[in-house]
Amino acid sequence: MLKKQERIVTLLILFISVISFFSFGFYHLGKFETTDEHLWKYDRIPQYWKALKEKNWEETYINDKPGVTVALISGAGLLVEPDPKANQYLPAKNATEGKLFEHYNYQQSEITNFRFRLPILIFSSLSLLAFFYLILKAFDSHRVALLSTILIATNPILLGISQIINPDSFFWIFGGLSVAAYLAYLNTQKRKFLILCGLITGFALLSKYTAFMLFFFFILSALGKIIFQKEDLALKTNWQTLARYFLGIGFIFVISNIIFSIFLPATFVKPEYLFKGISQFLNLKIILVGIGLFLGFFALITWKKNIIGQITQQLSKQKKYLVLLPLALLSVLILISLLNVWTGQIISPVNELRDLAYINEPKEFNFKPLMDKKNGSILNNPQLYLMEAYPFIFSISPFLIVLIFFSTILVLKGKISQKSYTVLFSLSIFILFYFFSTLLAKIVTNARYSIILYPLIAIMGGIIIRESLNLFKLKTFKHFIITVAVIFILSIISLWQNKPFYFSYTSFLLPQEYTIHDSWGHGAYETAQYLNFLPQANDLVIWSNSDTVCRFFKGNCLKNRKIDLSVIQPDYFVISKRGALKDKNHFVLENNPNPQKDAQSYFENLETNYVWQIIINNRSDNYIKVIKF
Repeated sequence: MLKKQERIVTLLILFISVISFFSFGFYHLGKFETTDEHLWKYDRIPQYWKALKEKNWEETYINDKPGVTVALISGAGLLVEPDPKANQYLPAKNATEGKLFEHYNYQQSEITNFRFRLPILIFSSLSLLAFFYLILKAFDSHRVALLSTILIATNPILLGISQIINPDSFFWIFGGLSVAAYLAYLNTQKRKFLILCGLITGFALLSKYTAFMLFFFFILSALGKIIFQKEDLALKTNWQTLARYFLGIGFIFVISNIIFSIFLPATFVKPEYLFKGISQFLNLKIILVGIGLFLGFFALITWKKNIIGQITQQLSKQKKYLVLLPLALLSVLILISLLNVWTGQIISPVNELRDLAYINEPKEFNFKPLMDKKNGSILNNPQLYLMEAYPFIFSISPFLIVLIFFSTILVLKGKISQKSYTVLFSLSIFILFYFFSTLLAKIVTNARYSIILYPLIAIMGGIIIRESLNLFKLKTFKHFIITVAVIFILSIISLWQNKPFYFSYTSFLLPQEYTIHDSWGHGAYETAQYLNFLPQANDLVIWSNSDTVCRFFKGNCLKNRKIDLSVIQPDYFVISKRGALKDKNHFVLENNPNPQKDAQSYFENLETNYVWQIIINNRSDNYIKVIKF
């Protein structure tokens, strides 16, 4: 039980963490535009609430993510701006201009962004309190709860995604909270946490179908709870014990799907919307394997009495190595990734592979000419596994990487308490499996696609710090507060250095010439401001490979990438890294009186031939450039 003074200090630090998260997020909140956000604020969010109002249930299916939580929370913006789409454009002066240009209501863009992002930021900030509570119940430790919450609150990737109108802005919250709720259930054995886990998992599913992967974590954690106990207790494990845990997971499944269906009424019209998510992870082959395993298990327990207890006891005797193996594999993955980028990517050309995947779209998972599917099994290629893990590893704090290495050594030397085994076991396996699953799904990951992993590794970090303090006999509250203060101050400095582009955070462990992010809207506002302050900006004509710049630009944005110079002559081209990568997204100059200076020449000389540029977080490969025609 905490002393009153210690409790006050703990809650004060928690409050400061929440306020810091909100304050950093509030800065620059409306002054950027990411890809696809316009689809949410102008179409999908209003569609959801209109469908509910009109009881047009099928229309509540607004996206294939399905992203309903975006409409539920960000939809609060509709209270002050009921028809955001009506404010999106400025009227064209005449029919000719209407065909050539897009005129966005550049002054309104920032206001609309702010109105629909603020509810997300507020919700994200308040969720930190829920993280603290559930982690506290999961580990019976105010220290682990506070450390984990601080690591979440000062994570620049989580802060950055909390400024964006996107399903991932809620997936990390509900996914992370469902993990904490299930761990709280395992620790307390109280049914209320099982129910709470089911409710939260339902909202995680409403955010992204990917949340079905959480059930794999629940299974891992339940197995860990059974295995990582004293050997004499492990021997008492029977089929009723297993049934209790697996029925609990089934209970979560039922509740989560009820919540999913209630808030996505389209499910009652077309049940395939629910099965669509399930089918991503449960196909006929997996179901048949599951039935086979169940029958085999049933035959085993009927063949020999107490066989479950004996197996569990044998596993319990090897508990140290069962935890060590996934932690060591995770450490090896990180170490190889570090060596790879420090040696010019000679092990795996991860940067080039990611760029090729984008260039070759819409062909999925295509890495020609660097890698050809015909030359071997692409799914078994370790180079691609490194590519999948690459964005996550270099978008987490180096401090967390050190903690993972250190925890592996602690487990190897038997210097870590067994009560931490379950969570280290389940989280490390889940992280490794997550990248394997994206490889199987043929998805090239980025920080956004890995968003669920950031709160999980923060929880791991909180546990490892607690174990480290105990190891070095730094157990007093004074030692704890000093540790918290150092971590918090260093993390705040990192946030300050990366503002306002939090979501483009990259670890200093990655050499400066590489980047794990493209300019996913970051820098567009600053680019538009540069153009807006040029003489006669209202009359300027630009072409941009992304309309994110155009939404803040007061001049004329060309609609078509095919530019007929006999009709219109642009003043500037605005090009980001992504715009430069893919040839089919390049502008084309028609009726060009100067063939020597065709479109390709602009891209070939992009490195030096620009009048202005913005480099995001000092990563030279993450840029937006303005080129004069």
